[in-house]
Amino acid sequence: MGGAHKSIRVFVPALLIASMTVCAAAADWPNWRGPYHNGISNEVDWGGNWASCEPNVLWEQQVGTGFSSIAVADGRLYTMGNSDIRVGRVATEHDVVYCLDANTGVILWTHPYPSALAPNSYEGGPSATPTVADGKVYTLSKHGMAYCLDASDGQVLWQRHLVAIYGVRAPTWGFAGSPYVDEDLVIYNVGTHGMALYAADGTLAWETGTNRPGYSTPVPFDFQQQRFLVLMGEKTFAAVHARSGELLWEQPWVTNYNANIPDPVVDGNQVFVSTGYSEGSALFDVTTSKVTRLWFQKDMQTFLNSAVLWQGHLYGPNDKGDALTCVERSTGRIVWTRGGFGNGSVTLADGKLIVLSQGGELCIVEASPAGYRETGRGRILTGKCWSVPVLANGNIYARNATGKLVSVKLETTAPKVDAGSSVVTWLKAGTTTVDLGGTVEDDTGDVTTILWSAISGPAGRPTVDIANDSAAATTATFSGAGAYVLELYARDATAQEGSDRMEVRVYADSCEAAKNNPISDYVAPPYDYDNDCIETFRDFAVFAVERSDIETFNDLAVFAAEWLEDESLAADILYDP
Repeated sequence: MGGAHKSIRVFVPALLIASMTVCAAAADWPNWRGPYHNGISNEVDWGGNWASCEPNVLWEQQVGTGFSSIAVADGRLYTMGNSDIRVGRVATEHDVVYCLDANTGVILWTHPYPSALAPNSYEGGPSATPTVADGKVYTLSKHGMAYCLDASDGQVLWQRHLVAIYGVRAPTWGFAGSPYVDEDLVIYNVGTHGMALYAADGTLAWETGTNRPGYSTPVPFDFQQQRFLVLMGEKTFAAVHARSGELLWEQPWVTNYNANIPDPVVDGNQVFVSTGYSEGSALFDVTTSKVTRLWFQKDMQTFLNSAVLWQGHLYGPNDKGDALTCVERSTGRIVWTRGGFGNGSVTLADGKLIVLSQGGELCIVEASPAGYRETGRGRILTGKCWSVPVLANGNIYARNATGKLVSVKLETTAPKVDAGSSVVTWLKAGTTTVDLGGTVEDDTGDVTTILWSAISGPAGRPTVDIANDSAAATTATFSGAGAYVLELYARDATAQEGSDRMEVRVYADSCEAAKNNPISDYVAPPYDYDNDCIETFRDFAVFAVERSDIETFNDLAVFAAEWLEDESLAADILYDP
């Protein structure tokens, strides 16, 4: 985590700066695995630009036992958990759908309904994640209760008990796939190859039989300009038409205990499938309705949570070695692996992996086949953490099995250094002095070193005299024309570092400086009556007086002449060249 963050401020004309302005993209995360159903966010600059980061927990909340992940939409957060709710003298187990303010953690509404905790070699509680679409929230319990709620207040719009109504059978550990919304349909991994209800009223659109499903969420892909879904079944994985449920293809895939849990990763005409319990991974070509296996290996086994695909490589939790592993997608070759994560989970944004270990450590890791490179680490939770962390609008949200939910911001504990704005000036009597308005901030207040230094300058290296090089705010005197880069550096008691740079351009005279300064009021010599290359009200007043014979200038010329005699007359005038 050590090292200095170094950025060079380049002197660029103001109009060019305006045209190059870039805003950090922020985005909601409205459903399981995000808006693109692949575990990847388009957000950038969400983790700061510091070489050493630690997560700062902004708030925490209790949301009941379970393994539901998190959805964030329109400033609100949705998740599920199971809690005992007392009715009279009797406390019974209920699943609860929670809606929280995403910025504060305040609970805005809840929707509880009776549902058994049903622990089975794990803590129990709901496994599916709420899906938010078109102002509605869709949920599925492990026992097959499907709800459609108003996202603003939790009002029940419709409900269906899929087991009771359609006779579908739940897998050993209950239904775990999250609802997938496709236009006017909400689709569940329930039944042989899924089931669809109409989103408007919950009536049946299509079903595919009553056999037990796997535990994955439907993953969308397009084939021949039509939308299909890949779903893990009890002993197979299959593709069905999103609008009709018609089977496109089916491929055997058997895991011990019928634990086909992680989502497949779909990329074009290729599908990556991986499961735990010593099964392994494979890549399949699905260009046609015939499925062709391209490779198979046993060294990558994603047990509970899915891998993410980034620039030709898969990154994900590996049950073999409790590791985080990078796999070359085209060949299945293990590129690198790093132990110590348990049955953790991975999300990706801006080329960085957001990894939550089973024990609650949040790690930020470069998504690169060059090797494991960690850029931030810190504990944010304790207990069992199987639920995938999500990134939404700059914040990371995560929870553990017992229902502790946290909102986290990545913040540095290293000194935050700002060298100040770039400067354009000129030599006055052979030298020029510039105010260096640097700042050093440190939350822990343990900065031990502050140092200004000139790290580059013009040929011949004219001298730079820094009045107090150990003070952030000081002055620097330059003895020659040219471009200089100055660096402000700080170090704290724990050897964390921060630095920033600023540029000083020194010209031989004021006219050259004005010409090259995009924020100056430089004008051509004909309008520069005092020859300093900067247009002022005095320049304009002389110009106006000389044109007093022009009718439209007459009143202004009279005033200008008076002002030249008594400049206090324009004390309250704002002049814009």
